[in-house]
Amino acid sequence: MTANGTVPLQEAAIEEGTLFFLPLPLLLELLNLPRQSQDNPPEALDAPGYWSCHAQWQRLLDGGLFVHPAARDYWRQRLEEERRLTNQILAQQDSGLDRLRCLAHSPLATELGCPSAGERLRRHLRDIEETDALLENELLLETRLADAFALALRLAAWRVVDLSLEYWELLAEDGEQHEVLLERFLPNIDATNGQWNNPVEDYLVHLAALVDDCPEQQDDYSSLARLWAREGMDVQTREYQLDAWRQGRRRADARTVAGLMDAVLDRLLDGGSAGDMSLNRQLLCESFRFVESCAYLRRTLSQLGIAETMIGEIFAVYRSEYFRARAVLGRPLAEKDSEH
Repeated sequence: MTANGTVPLQEAAIEEGTLFFLPLPLLLELLNLPRQSQDNPPEALDAPGYWSCHAQWQRLLDGGLFVHPAARDYWRQRLEEERRLTNQILAQQDSGLDRLRCLAHSPLATELGCPSAGERLRRHLRDIEETDALLENELLLETRLADAFALALRLAAWRVVDLSLEYWELLAEDGEQHEVLLERFLPNIDATNGQWNNPVEDYLVHLAALVDDCPEQQDDYSSLARLWAREGMDVQTREYQLDAWRQGRRRADARTVAGLMDAVLDRLLDGGSAGDMSLNRQLLCESFRFVESCAYLRRTLSQLGIAETMIGEIFAVYRSEYFRARAVLGRPLAEKDSEH
């Protein structure tokens, strides 16, 4: 938002004709995933109806984003559904309001977007007759942002489920097969002080508790810095690195995170096999990537001026999408099981 509280249209518009699927560079930034090649296939440049964002997403899905074929197939189908909806909207010869109503009332608005934001927009559309009035309304712009960010969170939920099923036996050994994994690290408002929690800090404290049975304080993770410093860097430098992640001054790169997790696993596994190290490193690194991405996403939404209530609604889609992913991938999770 700008200083006077309005959201410029260009800040909220989704580029390249996409409705829910963000342009790939922005998605990869939000989820802290490696950048993909943006080179277009030469034969596609002049092809009729070529949609570069669609092609980039197809390459992402084909390039190992998911382990399980059912996950890839599900998201390919969703991508094609958006493409058909885009063509349907563009074919509308009537007013912009008709196009917006077509979007707002599409199944994808609930299935991929932020349902509560979409419902508010649909109520508003019933009472408005002029396109310009709606385009100037903050609700439309906030809804479009909420939809795009909600899809990013849904995609993250699928990555968590996809990886967890790859290591199902390990989850079962720890009794976590009935949990909505990582849900407790989602951003939420503290009821006592009205402030957002810090998922990165919460996860670092969690790691510190794993390696230190008697941490000095419940919210202290200085033991991580000392443990990590055994790799050859001084404790103060490691503390600065952890604090930069906690405060959001720096995003966590894959190589540095892997170094931290190796230090943690050296302590936990105490000379375990290389296979155990590799398996657990991936789980810890992916978990931290998810947590750090959620913290970054929440800060970005706050900086855009999105209301706290709507931010909470966006993160609320994680749970329902986690259940959907578990069902599609053949490991349905009952609501009563997740409460254990």
